[in-house]
Amino acid sequence: MSLPAAGPVLPVPDGFVRDVLERTWTLPHAPADVWAWLCDPATFTASQVPPWRVEFVDPATGRPAGFTPGVLTTHHGPLMHFSGVVAEVRDGEYRDLHYTYGAYAGSLRLARPVRLQFWVGDAPGGGTVLRLQVDADVRRWLRALWRLGNRLFWGRFGAWCDRAVRRRTAA
Repeated sequence: MSLPAAGPVLPVPDGFVRDVLERTWTLPHAPADVWAWLCDPATFTASQVPPWRVEFVDPATGRPAGFTPGVLTTHHGPLMHFSGVVAEVRDGEYRDLHYTYGAYAGSLRLARPVRLQFWVGDAPGGGTVLRLQVDADVRRWLRALWRLGNRLFWGRFGAWCDRAVRRRTAA
């Protein structure tokens, strides 16, 4: 059985606006080390606090899988369900995840994640540039609060990556 292709990025529903958050970090690690951490499912599954959970599943076998095109993923728990499909992976440089229809934060009527992208590249002078882009459709009246929450949540990601890669490469 072949893996399903990721679907297209969904159009913005009536009453919603597309919000795009971009963050960039420069890290003192080799791009290959940052990429290895970013593409290790344990990066996202090992630190989950119940009842929240992240899963990556090969649709052909139903078994846990990694970040390869067609792999199904879901991050779920109270007030959230971020189901998606890994769309494109360019080894060592880019990963794209498309969220599927029905993914939501808070309620399907409030916020719907659309896409999660990561880029990894050489930083001028050494190290790695890690770039993130999160696209979501949110109610217009909720946009400012949504942005604040995402800036706070994703603002920690670069430091999390730095600490984790440092531990991995020291071992």
